[in-house]
Amino acid sequence: MASFKDICFTPAEFSSIARLDKSKFSTLESNGMISTVRRRLGNSDRKMVTLEETQRYFHEIRSGRHGDHEFITELPKNKVQMFYNVKGGTGKSTLTAQYVMKAAILGLKVLAIDLDGQGHLTVNLDVLDGHERPTIYDVLINDLPLADAILPVAPGLDLVPANLGLCNIEIPLNNKTRREYRLSEALAKVTHEYDIVVADTNPAASILNGSMLVAADLVNVVCATNPLSFHGMSLVMATIEEMEREFKRSLEVRIVPNMYDNREIISQEVLGELRSQFPENCTKAVVNRSADLNEATKRRPTVWGVNAIGVAAQDIQALTEELLYS
Repeated sequence: MASFKDICFTPAEFSSIARLDKSKFSTLESNGMISTVRRRLGNSDRKMVTLEETQRYFHEIRSGRHGDHEFITELPKNKVQMFYNVKGGTGKSTLTAQYVMKAAILGLKVLAIDLDGQGHLTVNLDVLDGHERPTIYDVLINDLPLADAILPVAPGLDLVPANLGLCNIEIPLNNKTRREYRLSEALAKVTHEYDIVVADTNPAASILNGSMLVAADLVNVVCATNPLSFHGMSLVMATIEEMEREFKRSLEVRIVPNMYDNREIISQEVLGELRSQFPENCTKAVVNRSADLNEATKRRPTVWGVNAIGVAAQDIQALTEELLYS
């Protein structure tokens, strides 16, 4: 199974990602709007579109050189985003990883930042030597320039990794002057190089997460559709509201229903309550419980490397487009 940087798409998979009628693919190819390579797939050589060529296609779409196209061509509405919940086990890191990879597939220049000492986003992006690399700890505590902590992961996707040393950041960060603003000030020096910056946070009401709330334009709260996760939503929203009052900010907040199973009554009830209690915040897109997401997490490619036309890929595509553009 190919890593994200080596992923290729069949013409049908590319058409699905680009929201094209697959019968139009041959016309795009003959007109030079898309190029293909031959790659081994199973027992035969297949015509494939590389990640770089897919990204080039979307760059061309945004430039207007392909004429009218039903795909959204604007840059993201909110540049600095974070995935957040004070409760663990909601699937936040998995969604963050799939989201940043999907954004990169769409030709966006993406910076992912892992703010969780467990390093799950780092591992999900197939960086297995995070313990040897600088993290946001070095940036905020040791004054390392953020640019020096950025690691290229794949075309269009960079990462600031995390490791267990990040678990020790709270006390030294608390002793720093302007502690809540250090992260946003560090980000300001690099954000001009990216179309979108996305942080995965640790599951706590921590000073580090508070710093990211100060820096963010959009907070994506991931809520698993189970009773305990739903019960914690009041604490999450109260934490965000308290931060808004303290720092005189107004954040856009989206609630992402995750791990949904339409066979379970309790999952249906929680989704209904989320939409009832938070009608302006809850995303239309719902991420279903999926073996494809579990497989992608286990083997560390994107879900498009597992099943590019499966339910998980469709869910992530719908969620990504909603969080980027609406």
